[in-house]
Amino acid sequence: MLLANLSDYAKTDRQREVVEVWEAHDRKTAKAAPALGINAGTVREIVAVVRNFASSKGFSDNWDATRLVPDGEIVLGRSIYTEDDEGNKAWLKTRRTMSEGQRDLAIKAFVDGLTKGLPKYIPKAKPKTKKFSTDLLPTIIIGDAHFGLRADARETRERDYDTKIASKDMLEAIDYLVDAAPASEDALLVNVGDFLHANGSKGTTFAGTTLDVDTRIEVVLDMAAQTFIYSISKILEKHKKVSVVMARGNHDSDTAIALALILKYYYDKEPRVTILDPHGFFHTVQFGKTLLAIHHGDKVKAEKLATVLPSMLPEQWSSTVYRKWILGHFHHQIVKEHDNGVISEIFSCLAPPDSWHAGAKYGAASAMHQVVFHREGGEAIRHVYQIRDSRKFPDLTL
Repeated sequence: MLLANLSDYAKTDRQREVVEVWEAHDRKTAKAAPALGINAGTVREIVAVVRNFASSKGFSDNWDATRLVPDGEIVLGRSIYTEDDEGNKAWLKTRRTMSEGQRDLAIKAFVDGLTKGLPKYIPKAKPKTKKFSTDLLPTIIIGDAHFGLRADARETRERDYDTKIASKDMLEAIDYLVDAAPASEDALLVNVGDFLHANGSKGTTFAGTTLDVDTRIEVVLDMAAQTFIYSISKILEKHKKVSVVMARGNHDSDTAIALALILKYYYDKEPRVTILDPHGFFHTVQFGKTLLAIHHGDKVKAEKLATVLPSMLPEQWSSTVYRKWILGHFHHQIVKEHDNGVISEIFSCLAPPDSWHAGAKYGAASAMHQVVFHREGGEAIRHVYQIRDSRKFPDLTL
C-alpha cells in the first residue's frame, strides 16, 4: 500500500521535519532553509534523498504516481502508461538503483580495483631531525579542491583548471607549507570536503546536479590518491607522524569515502600514518587545550555548530580552552567568534570558479592554509600559500 505524502517516506525525524517545512513553504527552498536553520543546499539534498526513496516504492510527488514499480528501480519520468484499480493514471520511467549496502559493496569493489594499480608502499625513513616539539601541531587545511572540475579561463575570466592543474597547485602548496612548518612530532592534514568535484561516473553531485567535469572519475580518483600519497610522504619527511581527516562534501559524499579507503588500505602497514574513519559527517581532534571540529559546512550552519559542540563532546569541552570549527563549502574565508567563544572558520578553496559560479559572480581567492596550534595556547602560527595564477584580466587593454 502506498503512503499519501512525501513526508511519509522519510526515514528519520529530521528528514520528515525538513520535508514538512519545505512543503509548508510552498516547496520554496529559499524560504524553508531559514525556518529550519540550515542552508538551501542541505534542504535540496534531504528532499532529494526522501524523493529517491519514495520513488523506489512507486511514489512520485511530481507526477502523482501511485503504481508500484519493481524492486530496485525508481521513478524518473514518464515512458509507460499505467493505470491502477482506483483509476490513477501515469506515465512511468524507471532505472536501476542500489540499496545502501549494495552501494557500500560497490565502493569497496571500486576501491579494490584502484588500489591494485597503486605502487607498493615502501615505508619512509624517519626525519633526521633529532629534536621534535611535542607542543606544536602543524595543521594543513585543504579547502574545496574539486579535483575533476573543468574551468576555462576564456569563459570564467579567472584561470584554467582541470585535474592536472589541481594536483600541481596542491603539491606546490604542500611543498611550501611543510617547509614552513616547525619540526614537531605530530602533524595533521585536513580535507574539508569536496576534494572531488563529482560523486561518480555520471559527473553529478551527490544530489544529482550536473557538473562541468574534465575526465572520468577513475582518472580523477587515481590522480587524487597520488596527490595525497605525495603530500603524506612530504609530511613524513618533516614529522614523525601524520593524521589525515577526510571530510565528505555535498559534491563527493560517496567518492570521498572511496578516496579515504584507498589511502587507508595503502597505509595499512604504516604506523606513522593514521587515516581517520571517513564515514561520518563530523570529525573531532583534541590537542592539549585545543578542540578542533571538522565539517564540510553544507549540512549545518556555523552558528548552530558552535552551539551544539559542548553537547557533542562534553568531556573534551570541559578539558579545553580553545575550540574551533574548521569548515569549507562556501569557497570564501570567513572567520567568526560565537557567543560561547567557539571560533568557526570557513577556509579558502583551492579551485577557481567553474562556468556556473563565474556566471553567478561567485568567486574567491585560491589558497591553502597551515595553522600551527600550541598545546597550551591555541593557534600560534599561520602560513598561507596563495595560488599564483589567480589573476583576473580584461577583454581588452588599450
